Amino acid sequence: MNARWRALLAAMLSAVVLHATLAGGALSGLPVPARLVLAFLALVLLPGHGWLAALGIVPPGSAWLASGWALGFGVAWLGLQVLLLRLLHLPLAALAAWGIATGALPWVAALALPSAPMESRAANSSVPLAGLALVAVLVAATLAAAHVGRLPPPIGFNSDSPDHIGTIRRIMNGGDAFPVDAFFRDAGAGGADPRKGLWHPSVALLAMLAHADPLDAWRVLAAPLAALFVLNAAAFGFVLGGPVAAAVAAWALLLTYGGTLLSQGLSEAVFATKLADQLALATATAVLLDLEQRDRRARIAAVGLAAGAIAAHVFAALQFAVVFGALGVGLLVRERGPGPNVRRLVATSLALGLPCIPYLWWRAHASYAPSNIIHTAPQGLMVLAGRARVVDPSVLWDWMGNLWVIFPLSWWGWTRASSRTPVLYLLTTSIAVALLLFFPPLVGILQPRVGYLLMRFVWLMPLCGALAFAIPTLTETAVFGRGFARFSAALGLAGLVLLCLPAVRAAARLLVRPAIIREHQALDDPLRWRDALEWMDTHLPAGSVVLSDPATSYSIPMMTRDYVVTLVDQHSSPNDSLALRRILDARDALDPYAPWAATQAHVRRWGATAIALNDRFLEPPHLDYWAPDHAWYAAARARLESAPGAFRRVWDTGDFVVYRIEPAGLDALVGGGRTRECLRPWTAAADSAARPVAPGMPEMVALHLAADHARRGDSLAVTLDWHARMSMPAGSYIVALRFDRTLPAGFAPPVWCAKPARKIYERLHHERYRFRVDRVPLAGTFGVDLWPPSSVVRDSFTVPVPRDVATGDYEVQVTMVHQPHYPILQLSDYFLDHDYLSGIPAGRLRIERSEALPEETAHVRH
Repeated sequence: MNARWRALLAAMLSAVVLHATLAGGALSGLPVPARLVLAFLALVLLPGHGWLAALGIVPPGSAWLASGWALGFGVAWLGLQVLLLRLLHLPLAALAAWGIATGALPWVAALALPSAPMESRAANSSVPLAGLALVAVLVAATLAAAHVGRLPPPIGFNSDSPDHIGTIRRIMNGGDAFPVDAFFRDAGAGGADPRKGLWHPSVALLAMLAHADPLDAWRVLAAPLAALFVLNAAAFGFVLGGPVAAAVAAWALLLTYGGTLLSQGLSEAVFATKLADQLALATATAVLLDLEQRDRRARIAAVGLAAGAIAAHVFAALQFAVVFGALGVGLLVRERGPGPNVRRLVATSLALGLPCIPYLWWRAHASYAPSNIIHTAPQGLMVLAGRARVVDPSVLWDWMGNLWVIFPLSWWGWTRASSRTPVLYLLTTSIAVALLLFFPPLVGILQPRVGYLLMRFVWLMPLCGALAFAIPTLTETAVFGRGFARFSAALGLAGLVLLCLPAVRAAARLLVRPAIIREHQALDDPLRWRDALEWMDTHLPAGSVVLSDPATSYSIPMMTRDYVVTLVDQHSSPNDSLALRRILDARDALDPYAPWAATQAHVRRWGATAIALNDRFLEPPHLDYWAPDHAWYAAARARLESAPGAFRRVWDTGDFVVYRIEPAGLDALVGGGRTRECLRPWTAAADSAARPVAPGMPEMVALHLAADHARRGDSLAVTLDWHARMSMPAGSYIVALRFDRTLPAGFAPPVWCAKPARKIYERLHHERYRFRVDRVPLAGTFGVDLWPPSSVVRDSFTVPVPRDVATGDYEVQVTMVHQPHYPILQLSDYFLDHDYLSGIPAGRLRIERSEALPEETAHVRH
């Protein structure tokens, strides 16, 4: 028995023993994170490595990077087993019976099909990834795992995690890999979610094998997946430019993915979208390797990695169509016709696409029927003129910060180096994305079909690859070049360093003070009411439907086996035509001022069996439609307490209370309802000052400031009186209260660039001359769609005065807009100080220099 056989046999036995001991509970004494990592090895990484060994596949650069590609093969293999279970109408738990065999099968294939590994070096480099470059890559991967392990994906109601964890929990409890009742007991076909593919049941299988909770699985798995992402970036960098480029790509991925480490990008490596993103990058690496080396094993690698990416998220299929289609066009131009590279790319693209068509066809027909107005309404766009619209350019800053400018600045250099196919890939991909996002005819075609997901195409541009090309190339020219080339390279490198400094500073800050992230995430952390969720999961009858506010409702399926009446904003399935109705019905059923008939109707409609009221929010949630606050909680609780025969209190900690709905008692309730303190009658004579703030919006009757002056750091009490002349449609309304002062003497920028000029001036002088407060009127608990034309509605709130605002006299402007989650802007909004949130003048405020030290408690002026 040779060394290879011994290694393969040892790996196979390790996979079998590991799976068997985990399934049998023999490792139950280990900490949950350790069991989850071992389950990840048993179900994903070891089978993936087995297939790489069987097919003789080694990633470019080094076998040290093989785990990145093993991830893709392992995800594809596990996804195939999930599909087979579905085809046989078997629950996921059935995998426990044959999982040991399927985990060993790749290693059996490796033993039966011995073959020499394919050449692992990039065509543009004769040096393998070793020495300092390899150490740099491995250190970056280790830091990625450590960072995400310390700061796992957030699970608050402003994240997507509760959506995914709730789906995984329902899969584990029901055994259906594609549940339509993940959140709503009565969802039916509207609960089918095209955004969730084979990765969610795969995570459920990992949690089942590790005997772990899906919440723990979601948070623990992010760390190893982040490390593997770094390895896949390094492999892409190696194909692009050899060992140095591989090391740069690894660190660039770590520091700049999603902008900076302060963003959630890398921490969300467990998300299906982010997993598909890294496997799509690995697929591109394999395709480029195939074009350079003409090795059939590179093509097989591309097929396996593409299958893993599409199994994770079907968006990967769109990504492949864009990037490989664009590369094909680039090759046609470079080779002046369908040369050998074009033919090779077409054959490889067909090889990786055709096997996935049955799955994509089934997913499209089984789950794609968008009818959720929250999703399908146009959003995230910018109007150039008339009907010409593009994606809002702010997505570039949101995803890459200022580093997005590297792409257009690199086009000239990439064009000159386009004889190298990996460089041509960077060029064609970035141009294709620019056209998809910013060419109005294409946006007009795609937006009605993919909706706000059009903004996600910015992810297709590999920033790590752009930096992996730019930094070594500019450094080499700056050191060894001559004349103007040397000078321009040094200048470009200096500019690149300046662009990268924010990402480096952010990473340094985070290493020193991780509480920066923790403090921010604590504002919407549902674990603050974990005891209540655990009680509901244990004590409420199976299949209970809980009526609560959207933020609390979002956490219930994540932590319990119960159903809810509503979810937060955009987190229902795109197919749920009732999503907005669910949100508003939950609002009206719990309205402290509503008659009992309204609560009875909504409880019957959605089958609610329990009510949960939550007062543990550190600050009122910032949601699109409605959100609770302390006053709402107290009033809603008092109303339910007044009818104990209908609402039996079953759990209570003072700031979180659960009621069981007694149907007979609820049906017996009559009357109820009371006049809102925020309402008074509308009279034309008394309210003659009412003015419209924007077309189609309610009128502003009056603005009342508690004082005509305030100090920096103060909180100013404000009331706004509104009048709706007619019934308003349901939706998301935002009131903008803006404070503007004149700019310092001597600074008067042209009107056409007044906004960017002002922002630059503010940055240079470290003080602001404008600030704004946006809010949902009355926190949405008395929605604009409910405002009676016969009344004036008063909205009372406080405005925090920023500490960095300049002193002086400010004009107060007020407006109201009806907008989607991602607003639609005009091109002028980026350049003119008069933008879509400019309102009508409504008052004045003088801001004085604060006498208090920054750490002192701010005054509240009433």
